[in-house]
Amino acid sequence: MPKLGYDLQCPGSCSPVTQVIEETVMSQHPDAVKWNGRYQTDGHYRQQGTASQLLQDFAHLLPQNGVVLDAAAGVGVNALFVAQRSLHVVALDISEVGLQLLRQKAAELNVVVETAVFDLTYPYFPKNCVDAILNFRFLERAAFPAYRQALRPAGLLFFETFVHKEAGDTPTYLLEPGELHHAFADFEIVHSLETAVRGHRSGKMRPVAQLIARKPED
Repeated sequence: MPKLGYDLQCPGSCSPVTQVIEETVMSQHPDAVKWNGRYQTDGHYRQQGTASQLLQDFAHLLPQNGVVLDAAAGVGVNALFVAQRSLHVVALDISEVGLQLLRQKAAELNVVVETAVFDLTYPYFPKNCVDAILNFRFLERAAFPAYRQALRPAGLLFFETFVHKEAGDTPTYLLEPGELHHAFADFEIVHSLETAVRGHRSGKMRPVAQLIARKPED
């Protein structure tokens, strides 16, 4: 399977993200086309939102220093929140438009966020390369083992995404009830809850699964 987007090199500790293929190749990916179009239309509006309430409520668990990976970062609301805590943030997304908006906002806020166009359908991260991972409103089950590999011992996973509970849902993009907790049951579970949150755009309450879990020490 070809490697898409960027590669994280971690000789001892994470070094800057390095490009392994041209972004123009990724721009033709169907998901990139879809999300580039959306962010061109409403990306600035999306950036007016606040960081995930889960992330805000448990921000005290973030390390005082280290590397935080924001998977499927979009326009970077969560990445920017973490970067303002003086952490080294690497934001991945399939949309270059979303990441460009993120970089612009980071410059306005005088913070640094590394960005990388990346297809999480085929994820690979070196072992023990980040101190925390954020995964919000996105589901790619193939990323679960990659997250396990990327987290350093005692590293934290912050995860929240939608749950399949109604007829007509598309299970491929939605968690089954209890699935997220079960997938990381061997981690130290700091917080696990299935609840409902209000959609940013629709205003409707939607079922989600939340998880904060710490990778076991070696």
